[in-house]
Amino acid sequence: GGRTNHWGRISLRFGPDDFKRRDIDGLGENWPIGYDDIAPYYDRLDKMVGVFGSKEGRRNDPDGYFLPPPKPRLHELYYIKAARKLGVDVMPSRLSILTKKLNNDRGVCFYCSQCGRSCAAYADYSSGSCLIFPAMKGGKVALFNNAMVKSVTTNKEGKATGVSYINKEDRREYQLKGKVVVLAASACSSARILLNSKSSQHPNGLGNSSDVVGRYLHDSTGAGRAGFVPALMDR
Repeated sequence: GGRTNHWGRISLRFGPDDFKRRDIDGLGENWPIGYDDIAPYYDRLDKMVGVFGSKEGRRNDPDGYFLPPPKPRLHELYYIKAARKLGVDVMPSRLSILTKKLNNDRGVCFYCSQCGRSCAAYADYSSGSCLIFPAMKGGKVALFNNAMVKSVTTNKEGKATGVSYINKEDRREYQLKGKVVVLAASACSSARILLNSKSSQHPNGLGNSSDVVGRYLHDSTGAGRAGFVPALMDR
């Protein structure tokens, strides 16, 4: 999706405990799968996308296939030193940014600090640079721009057959057919599309027999903080 052009590139794995929280604190439900089930897919993604980091051997922060992390900058050296005095572990962020060339057309990061505004060298992960552009070069993909999906269409058995979308230029509705429909419109728009996808088989919206689609939503959140380090004055 478009939002992969504007994100922090932080690429962490769920650890074994994250799949089985109910066993730990009694809250919620365990996932029906565990870390060992999903680890091969994490591995495949690391190699395709390119994630830098360091192997730390932390049980619930699993290591992956990492590119070398950048050297710490001056201000980072200061807070690494302070954190270690307090016994706080310090490790490089695990970010999906290329610090070495992969076998593709993407460039390598040259530290221009514009990651949050997309990347001119395609050194970052985005759905365009890693998935859409290579697929288009293969000649087997049709890309529809300015198309906002309204609902998933279904057949008499209630199975998905495609999508209905609104062309944002002429504001007319169109339909596309597909053997498989993958809905990846993030938390809020995915719920919107499912709730719009009503039919006689799905009167409450597609996949909503539980009546919880659109409730208890959780999307990405962010926070920031700033600090003043006197030792960095005039450096």
